[in-house]
Amino acid sequence: MKKSIFLLLFLMTITFCNAQKNKSQTPNKILEAKNWLIKNIENQLNSNNGLAENTNEEADGEGKSIYTKDYELYKSDALQIDLDGGMTSAQFKKKWEKKFQTKFAGESVGFLISAQDWGLIKVIKCAPLISTNEKVFWFKTTIYDTENKLKYNRDIKVIPSGKSFLIADVLEYN
Repeated sequence: MKKSIFLLLFLMTITFCNAQKNKSQTPNKILEAKNWLIKNIENQLNSNNGLAENTNEEADGEGKSIYTKDYELYKSDALQIDLDGGMTSAQFKKKWEKKFQTKFAGESVGFLISAQDWGLIKVIKCAPLISTNEKVFWFKTTIYDTENKLKYNRDIKVIPSGKSFLIADVLEYN
């Protein structure tokens, strides 16, 4: 009986310690993801228009995409809706509605912002939304074109990838 009580207390202690450890790691991961997101949005867009401080530095220093493969395919399809060789809006919705919220895809417009030409880009808001685990982080983000005085309101989903992160979805509101 004493052994059973001791074992139960021991297991409860381990469970409590692990829960406390996970709670303390989540804010650190959220901050890491937020900092990564801001840096990579600004680097990506400013490199594309030649306004990056260091145009030799690719996203995350590796020249790799900042998007998941699924999101890249999805957004590429959204860019080509109703263009020659592209799908219709209905075909796009049917193909992607199980994985993404297609009404926020930003049909026929570019990645992250809807402008074809833009000035210096700054992220002026990047607030974490409620996250239930360390595998998915959502950020309420405002991307600002300083030259054209345009704000782009986005909710951006970021997931861990190796020692870094990737953008897995963008809900475009304007």
